[in-house]
Amino acid sequence: MDAKKCESCGQEFQEWVEFCPHCGEAIEGYSRPAGFWIRVGAQIIDSLIFIPIGILAIWNLYSLKSTVVLVLASLPGLIYKPLMESYFGATLGKMACGIKVIDDNGNKLSLFGAYVRFFPFLLLAGVGLAGQLIMFTSSQFQSAESMVEIGQAQQGNFLGPIGTVMNVLVLIECVFAAFTSRKRALHDMLAESFCVYKEP
Repeated sequence: MDAKKCESCGQEFQEWVEFCPHCGEAIEGYSRPAGFWIRVGAQIIDSLIFIPIGILAIWNLYSLKSTVVLVLASLPGLIYKPLMESYFGATLGKMACGIKVIDDNGNKLSLFGAYVRFFPFLLLAGVGLAGQLIMFTSSQFQSAESMVEIGQAQQGNFLGPIGTVMNVLVLIECVFAAFTSRKRALHDMLAESFCVYKEP
């Protein structure tokens, strides 16, 4: 495959590359970066897919109170995004919005790269799951019979405030995509990935 030269830095690149691997400049005629709001839309669609699991989690919280169900209900959220972006280049939400995730050579991310990109969310989910497990094993939670009593059991969890702070930090790092020149959030920079529109 013939190499071409980047108009910005003059370095050669293969013609299938969407971004210059030397200076990062978008190559004319290839996919443009996906902005903040289209990514929010993709996330909303992905959230809708998880409604049945969310219902199961709520039922488990207020009725079953099973740590096994808690862990099983958490697993899809820990593997869905990295697996989809690694093997298909996009989650179902991103596919519906016509966007995809690529590395700096224009290829799909490796599974490791996809998990590096997912790391802030994985860390947040891990803290949340740990907090839930601590609560589920407490006698106060297991004996709770009303929403008020369950709320009181949640308040005694020391990981709650940590999770709140982490939620804010993850939100801030995602908002970076609205202000960076190539629409990259901090997790994109961490994984050297790019979220771009698919070719028509």
